[in-house]
Amino acid sequence: MVVAIKRMSIVAVYLLLTACGYTFQGSGTVLPPDVKSIFIPQVQNNSTELGLSDIVTEALREQFESYGVVNVVDRQGLADAVLNVKILSLNRATRTVLGVNDTATQMETTMVLEGELRRTTGALLWKNGMVRVAQGVGTDQSAVVTSSAAFASGSISSTDLQQLSAREVTRSQENEILPNLATEAARKIYDGAVAPDF
Repeated sequence: MVVAIKRMSIVAVYLLLTACGYTFQGSGTVLPPDVKSIFIPQVQNNSTELGLSDIVTEALREQFESYGVVNVVDRQGLADAVLNVKILSLNRATRTVLGVNDTATQMETTMVLEGELRRTTGALLWKNGMVRVAQGVGTDQSAVVTSSAAFASGSISSTDLQQLSAREVTRSQENEILPNLATEAARKIYDGAVAPDF
């Protein structure tokens, strides 16, 4: 009896949400019904950052594959549409952050991309000429927020952090920034090109 009531409650909540127009991420698409497969060629890199093209290309493929709404294929001849993405720039800027007791230095990295999704026949399905993602990190121990999700997903612990010089802190965090930016950019591109508006 209790199980039946719980099931009915779950079904009622689901029906309520879908009746109001809500969907769960990955459960729908704004693409035409005949666009079922997408080819994602190597991302063009107009920045001076070596290897960034590979990082962003992999993040895009993972993002588009993760929901199963479209099939990512490895050849254009098998695709209904092609997603072309270009990294326009990658900039690093240093800024000073004033705290209650001290002054810390942070580095903010900003990546700007453009992307377009076209049918293999050439018809435009989606385009965004300004996809911007940014992340700031501390360049010394006092500016690193060890409770942040970005730090927690990184490769150094808060104990190790105290043993590193400012230069080592910066270098360590720089290694984490690019994959994080690529993942965020891929999410934005997927949301714009494929995911339905809520």
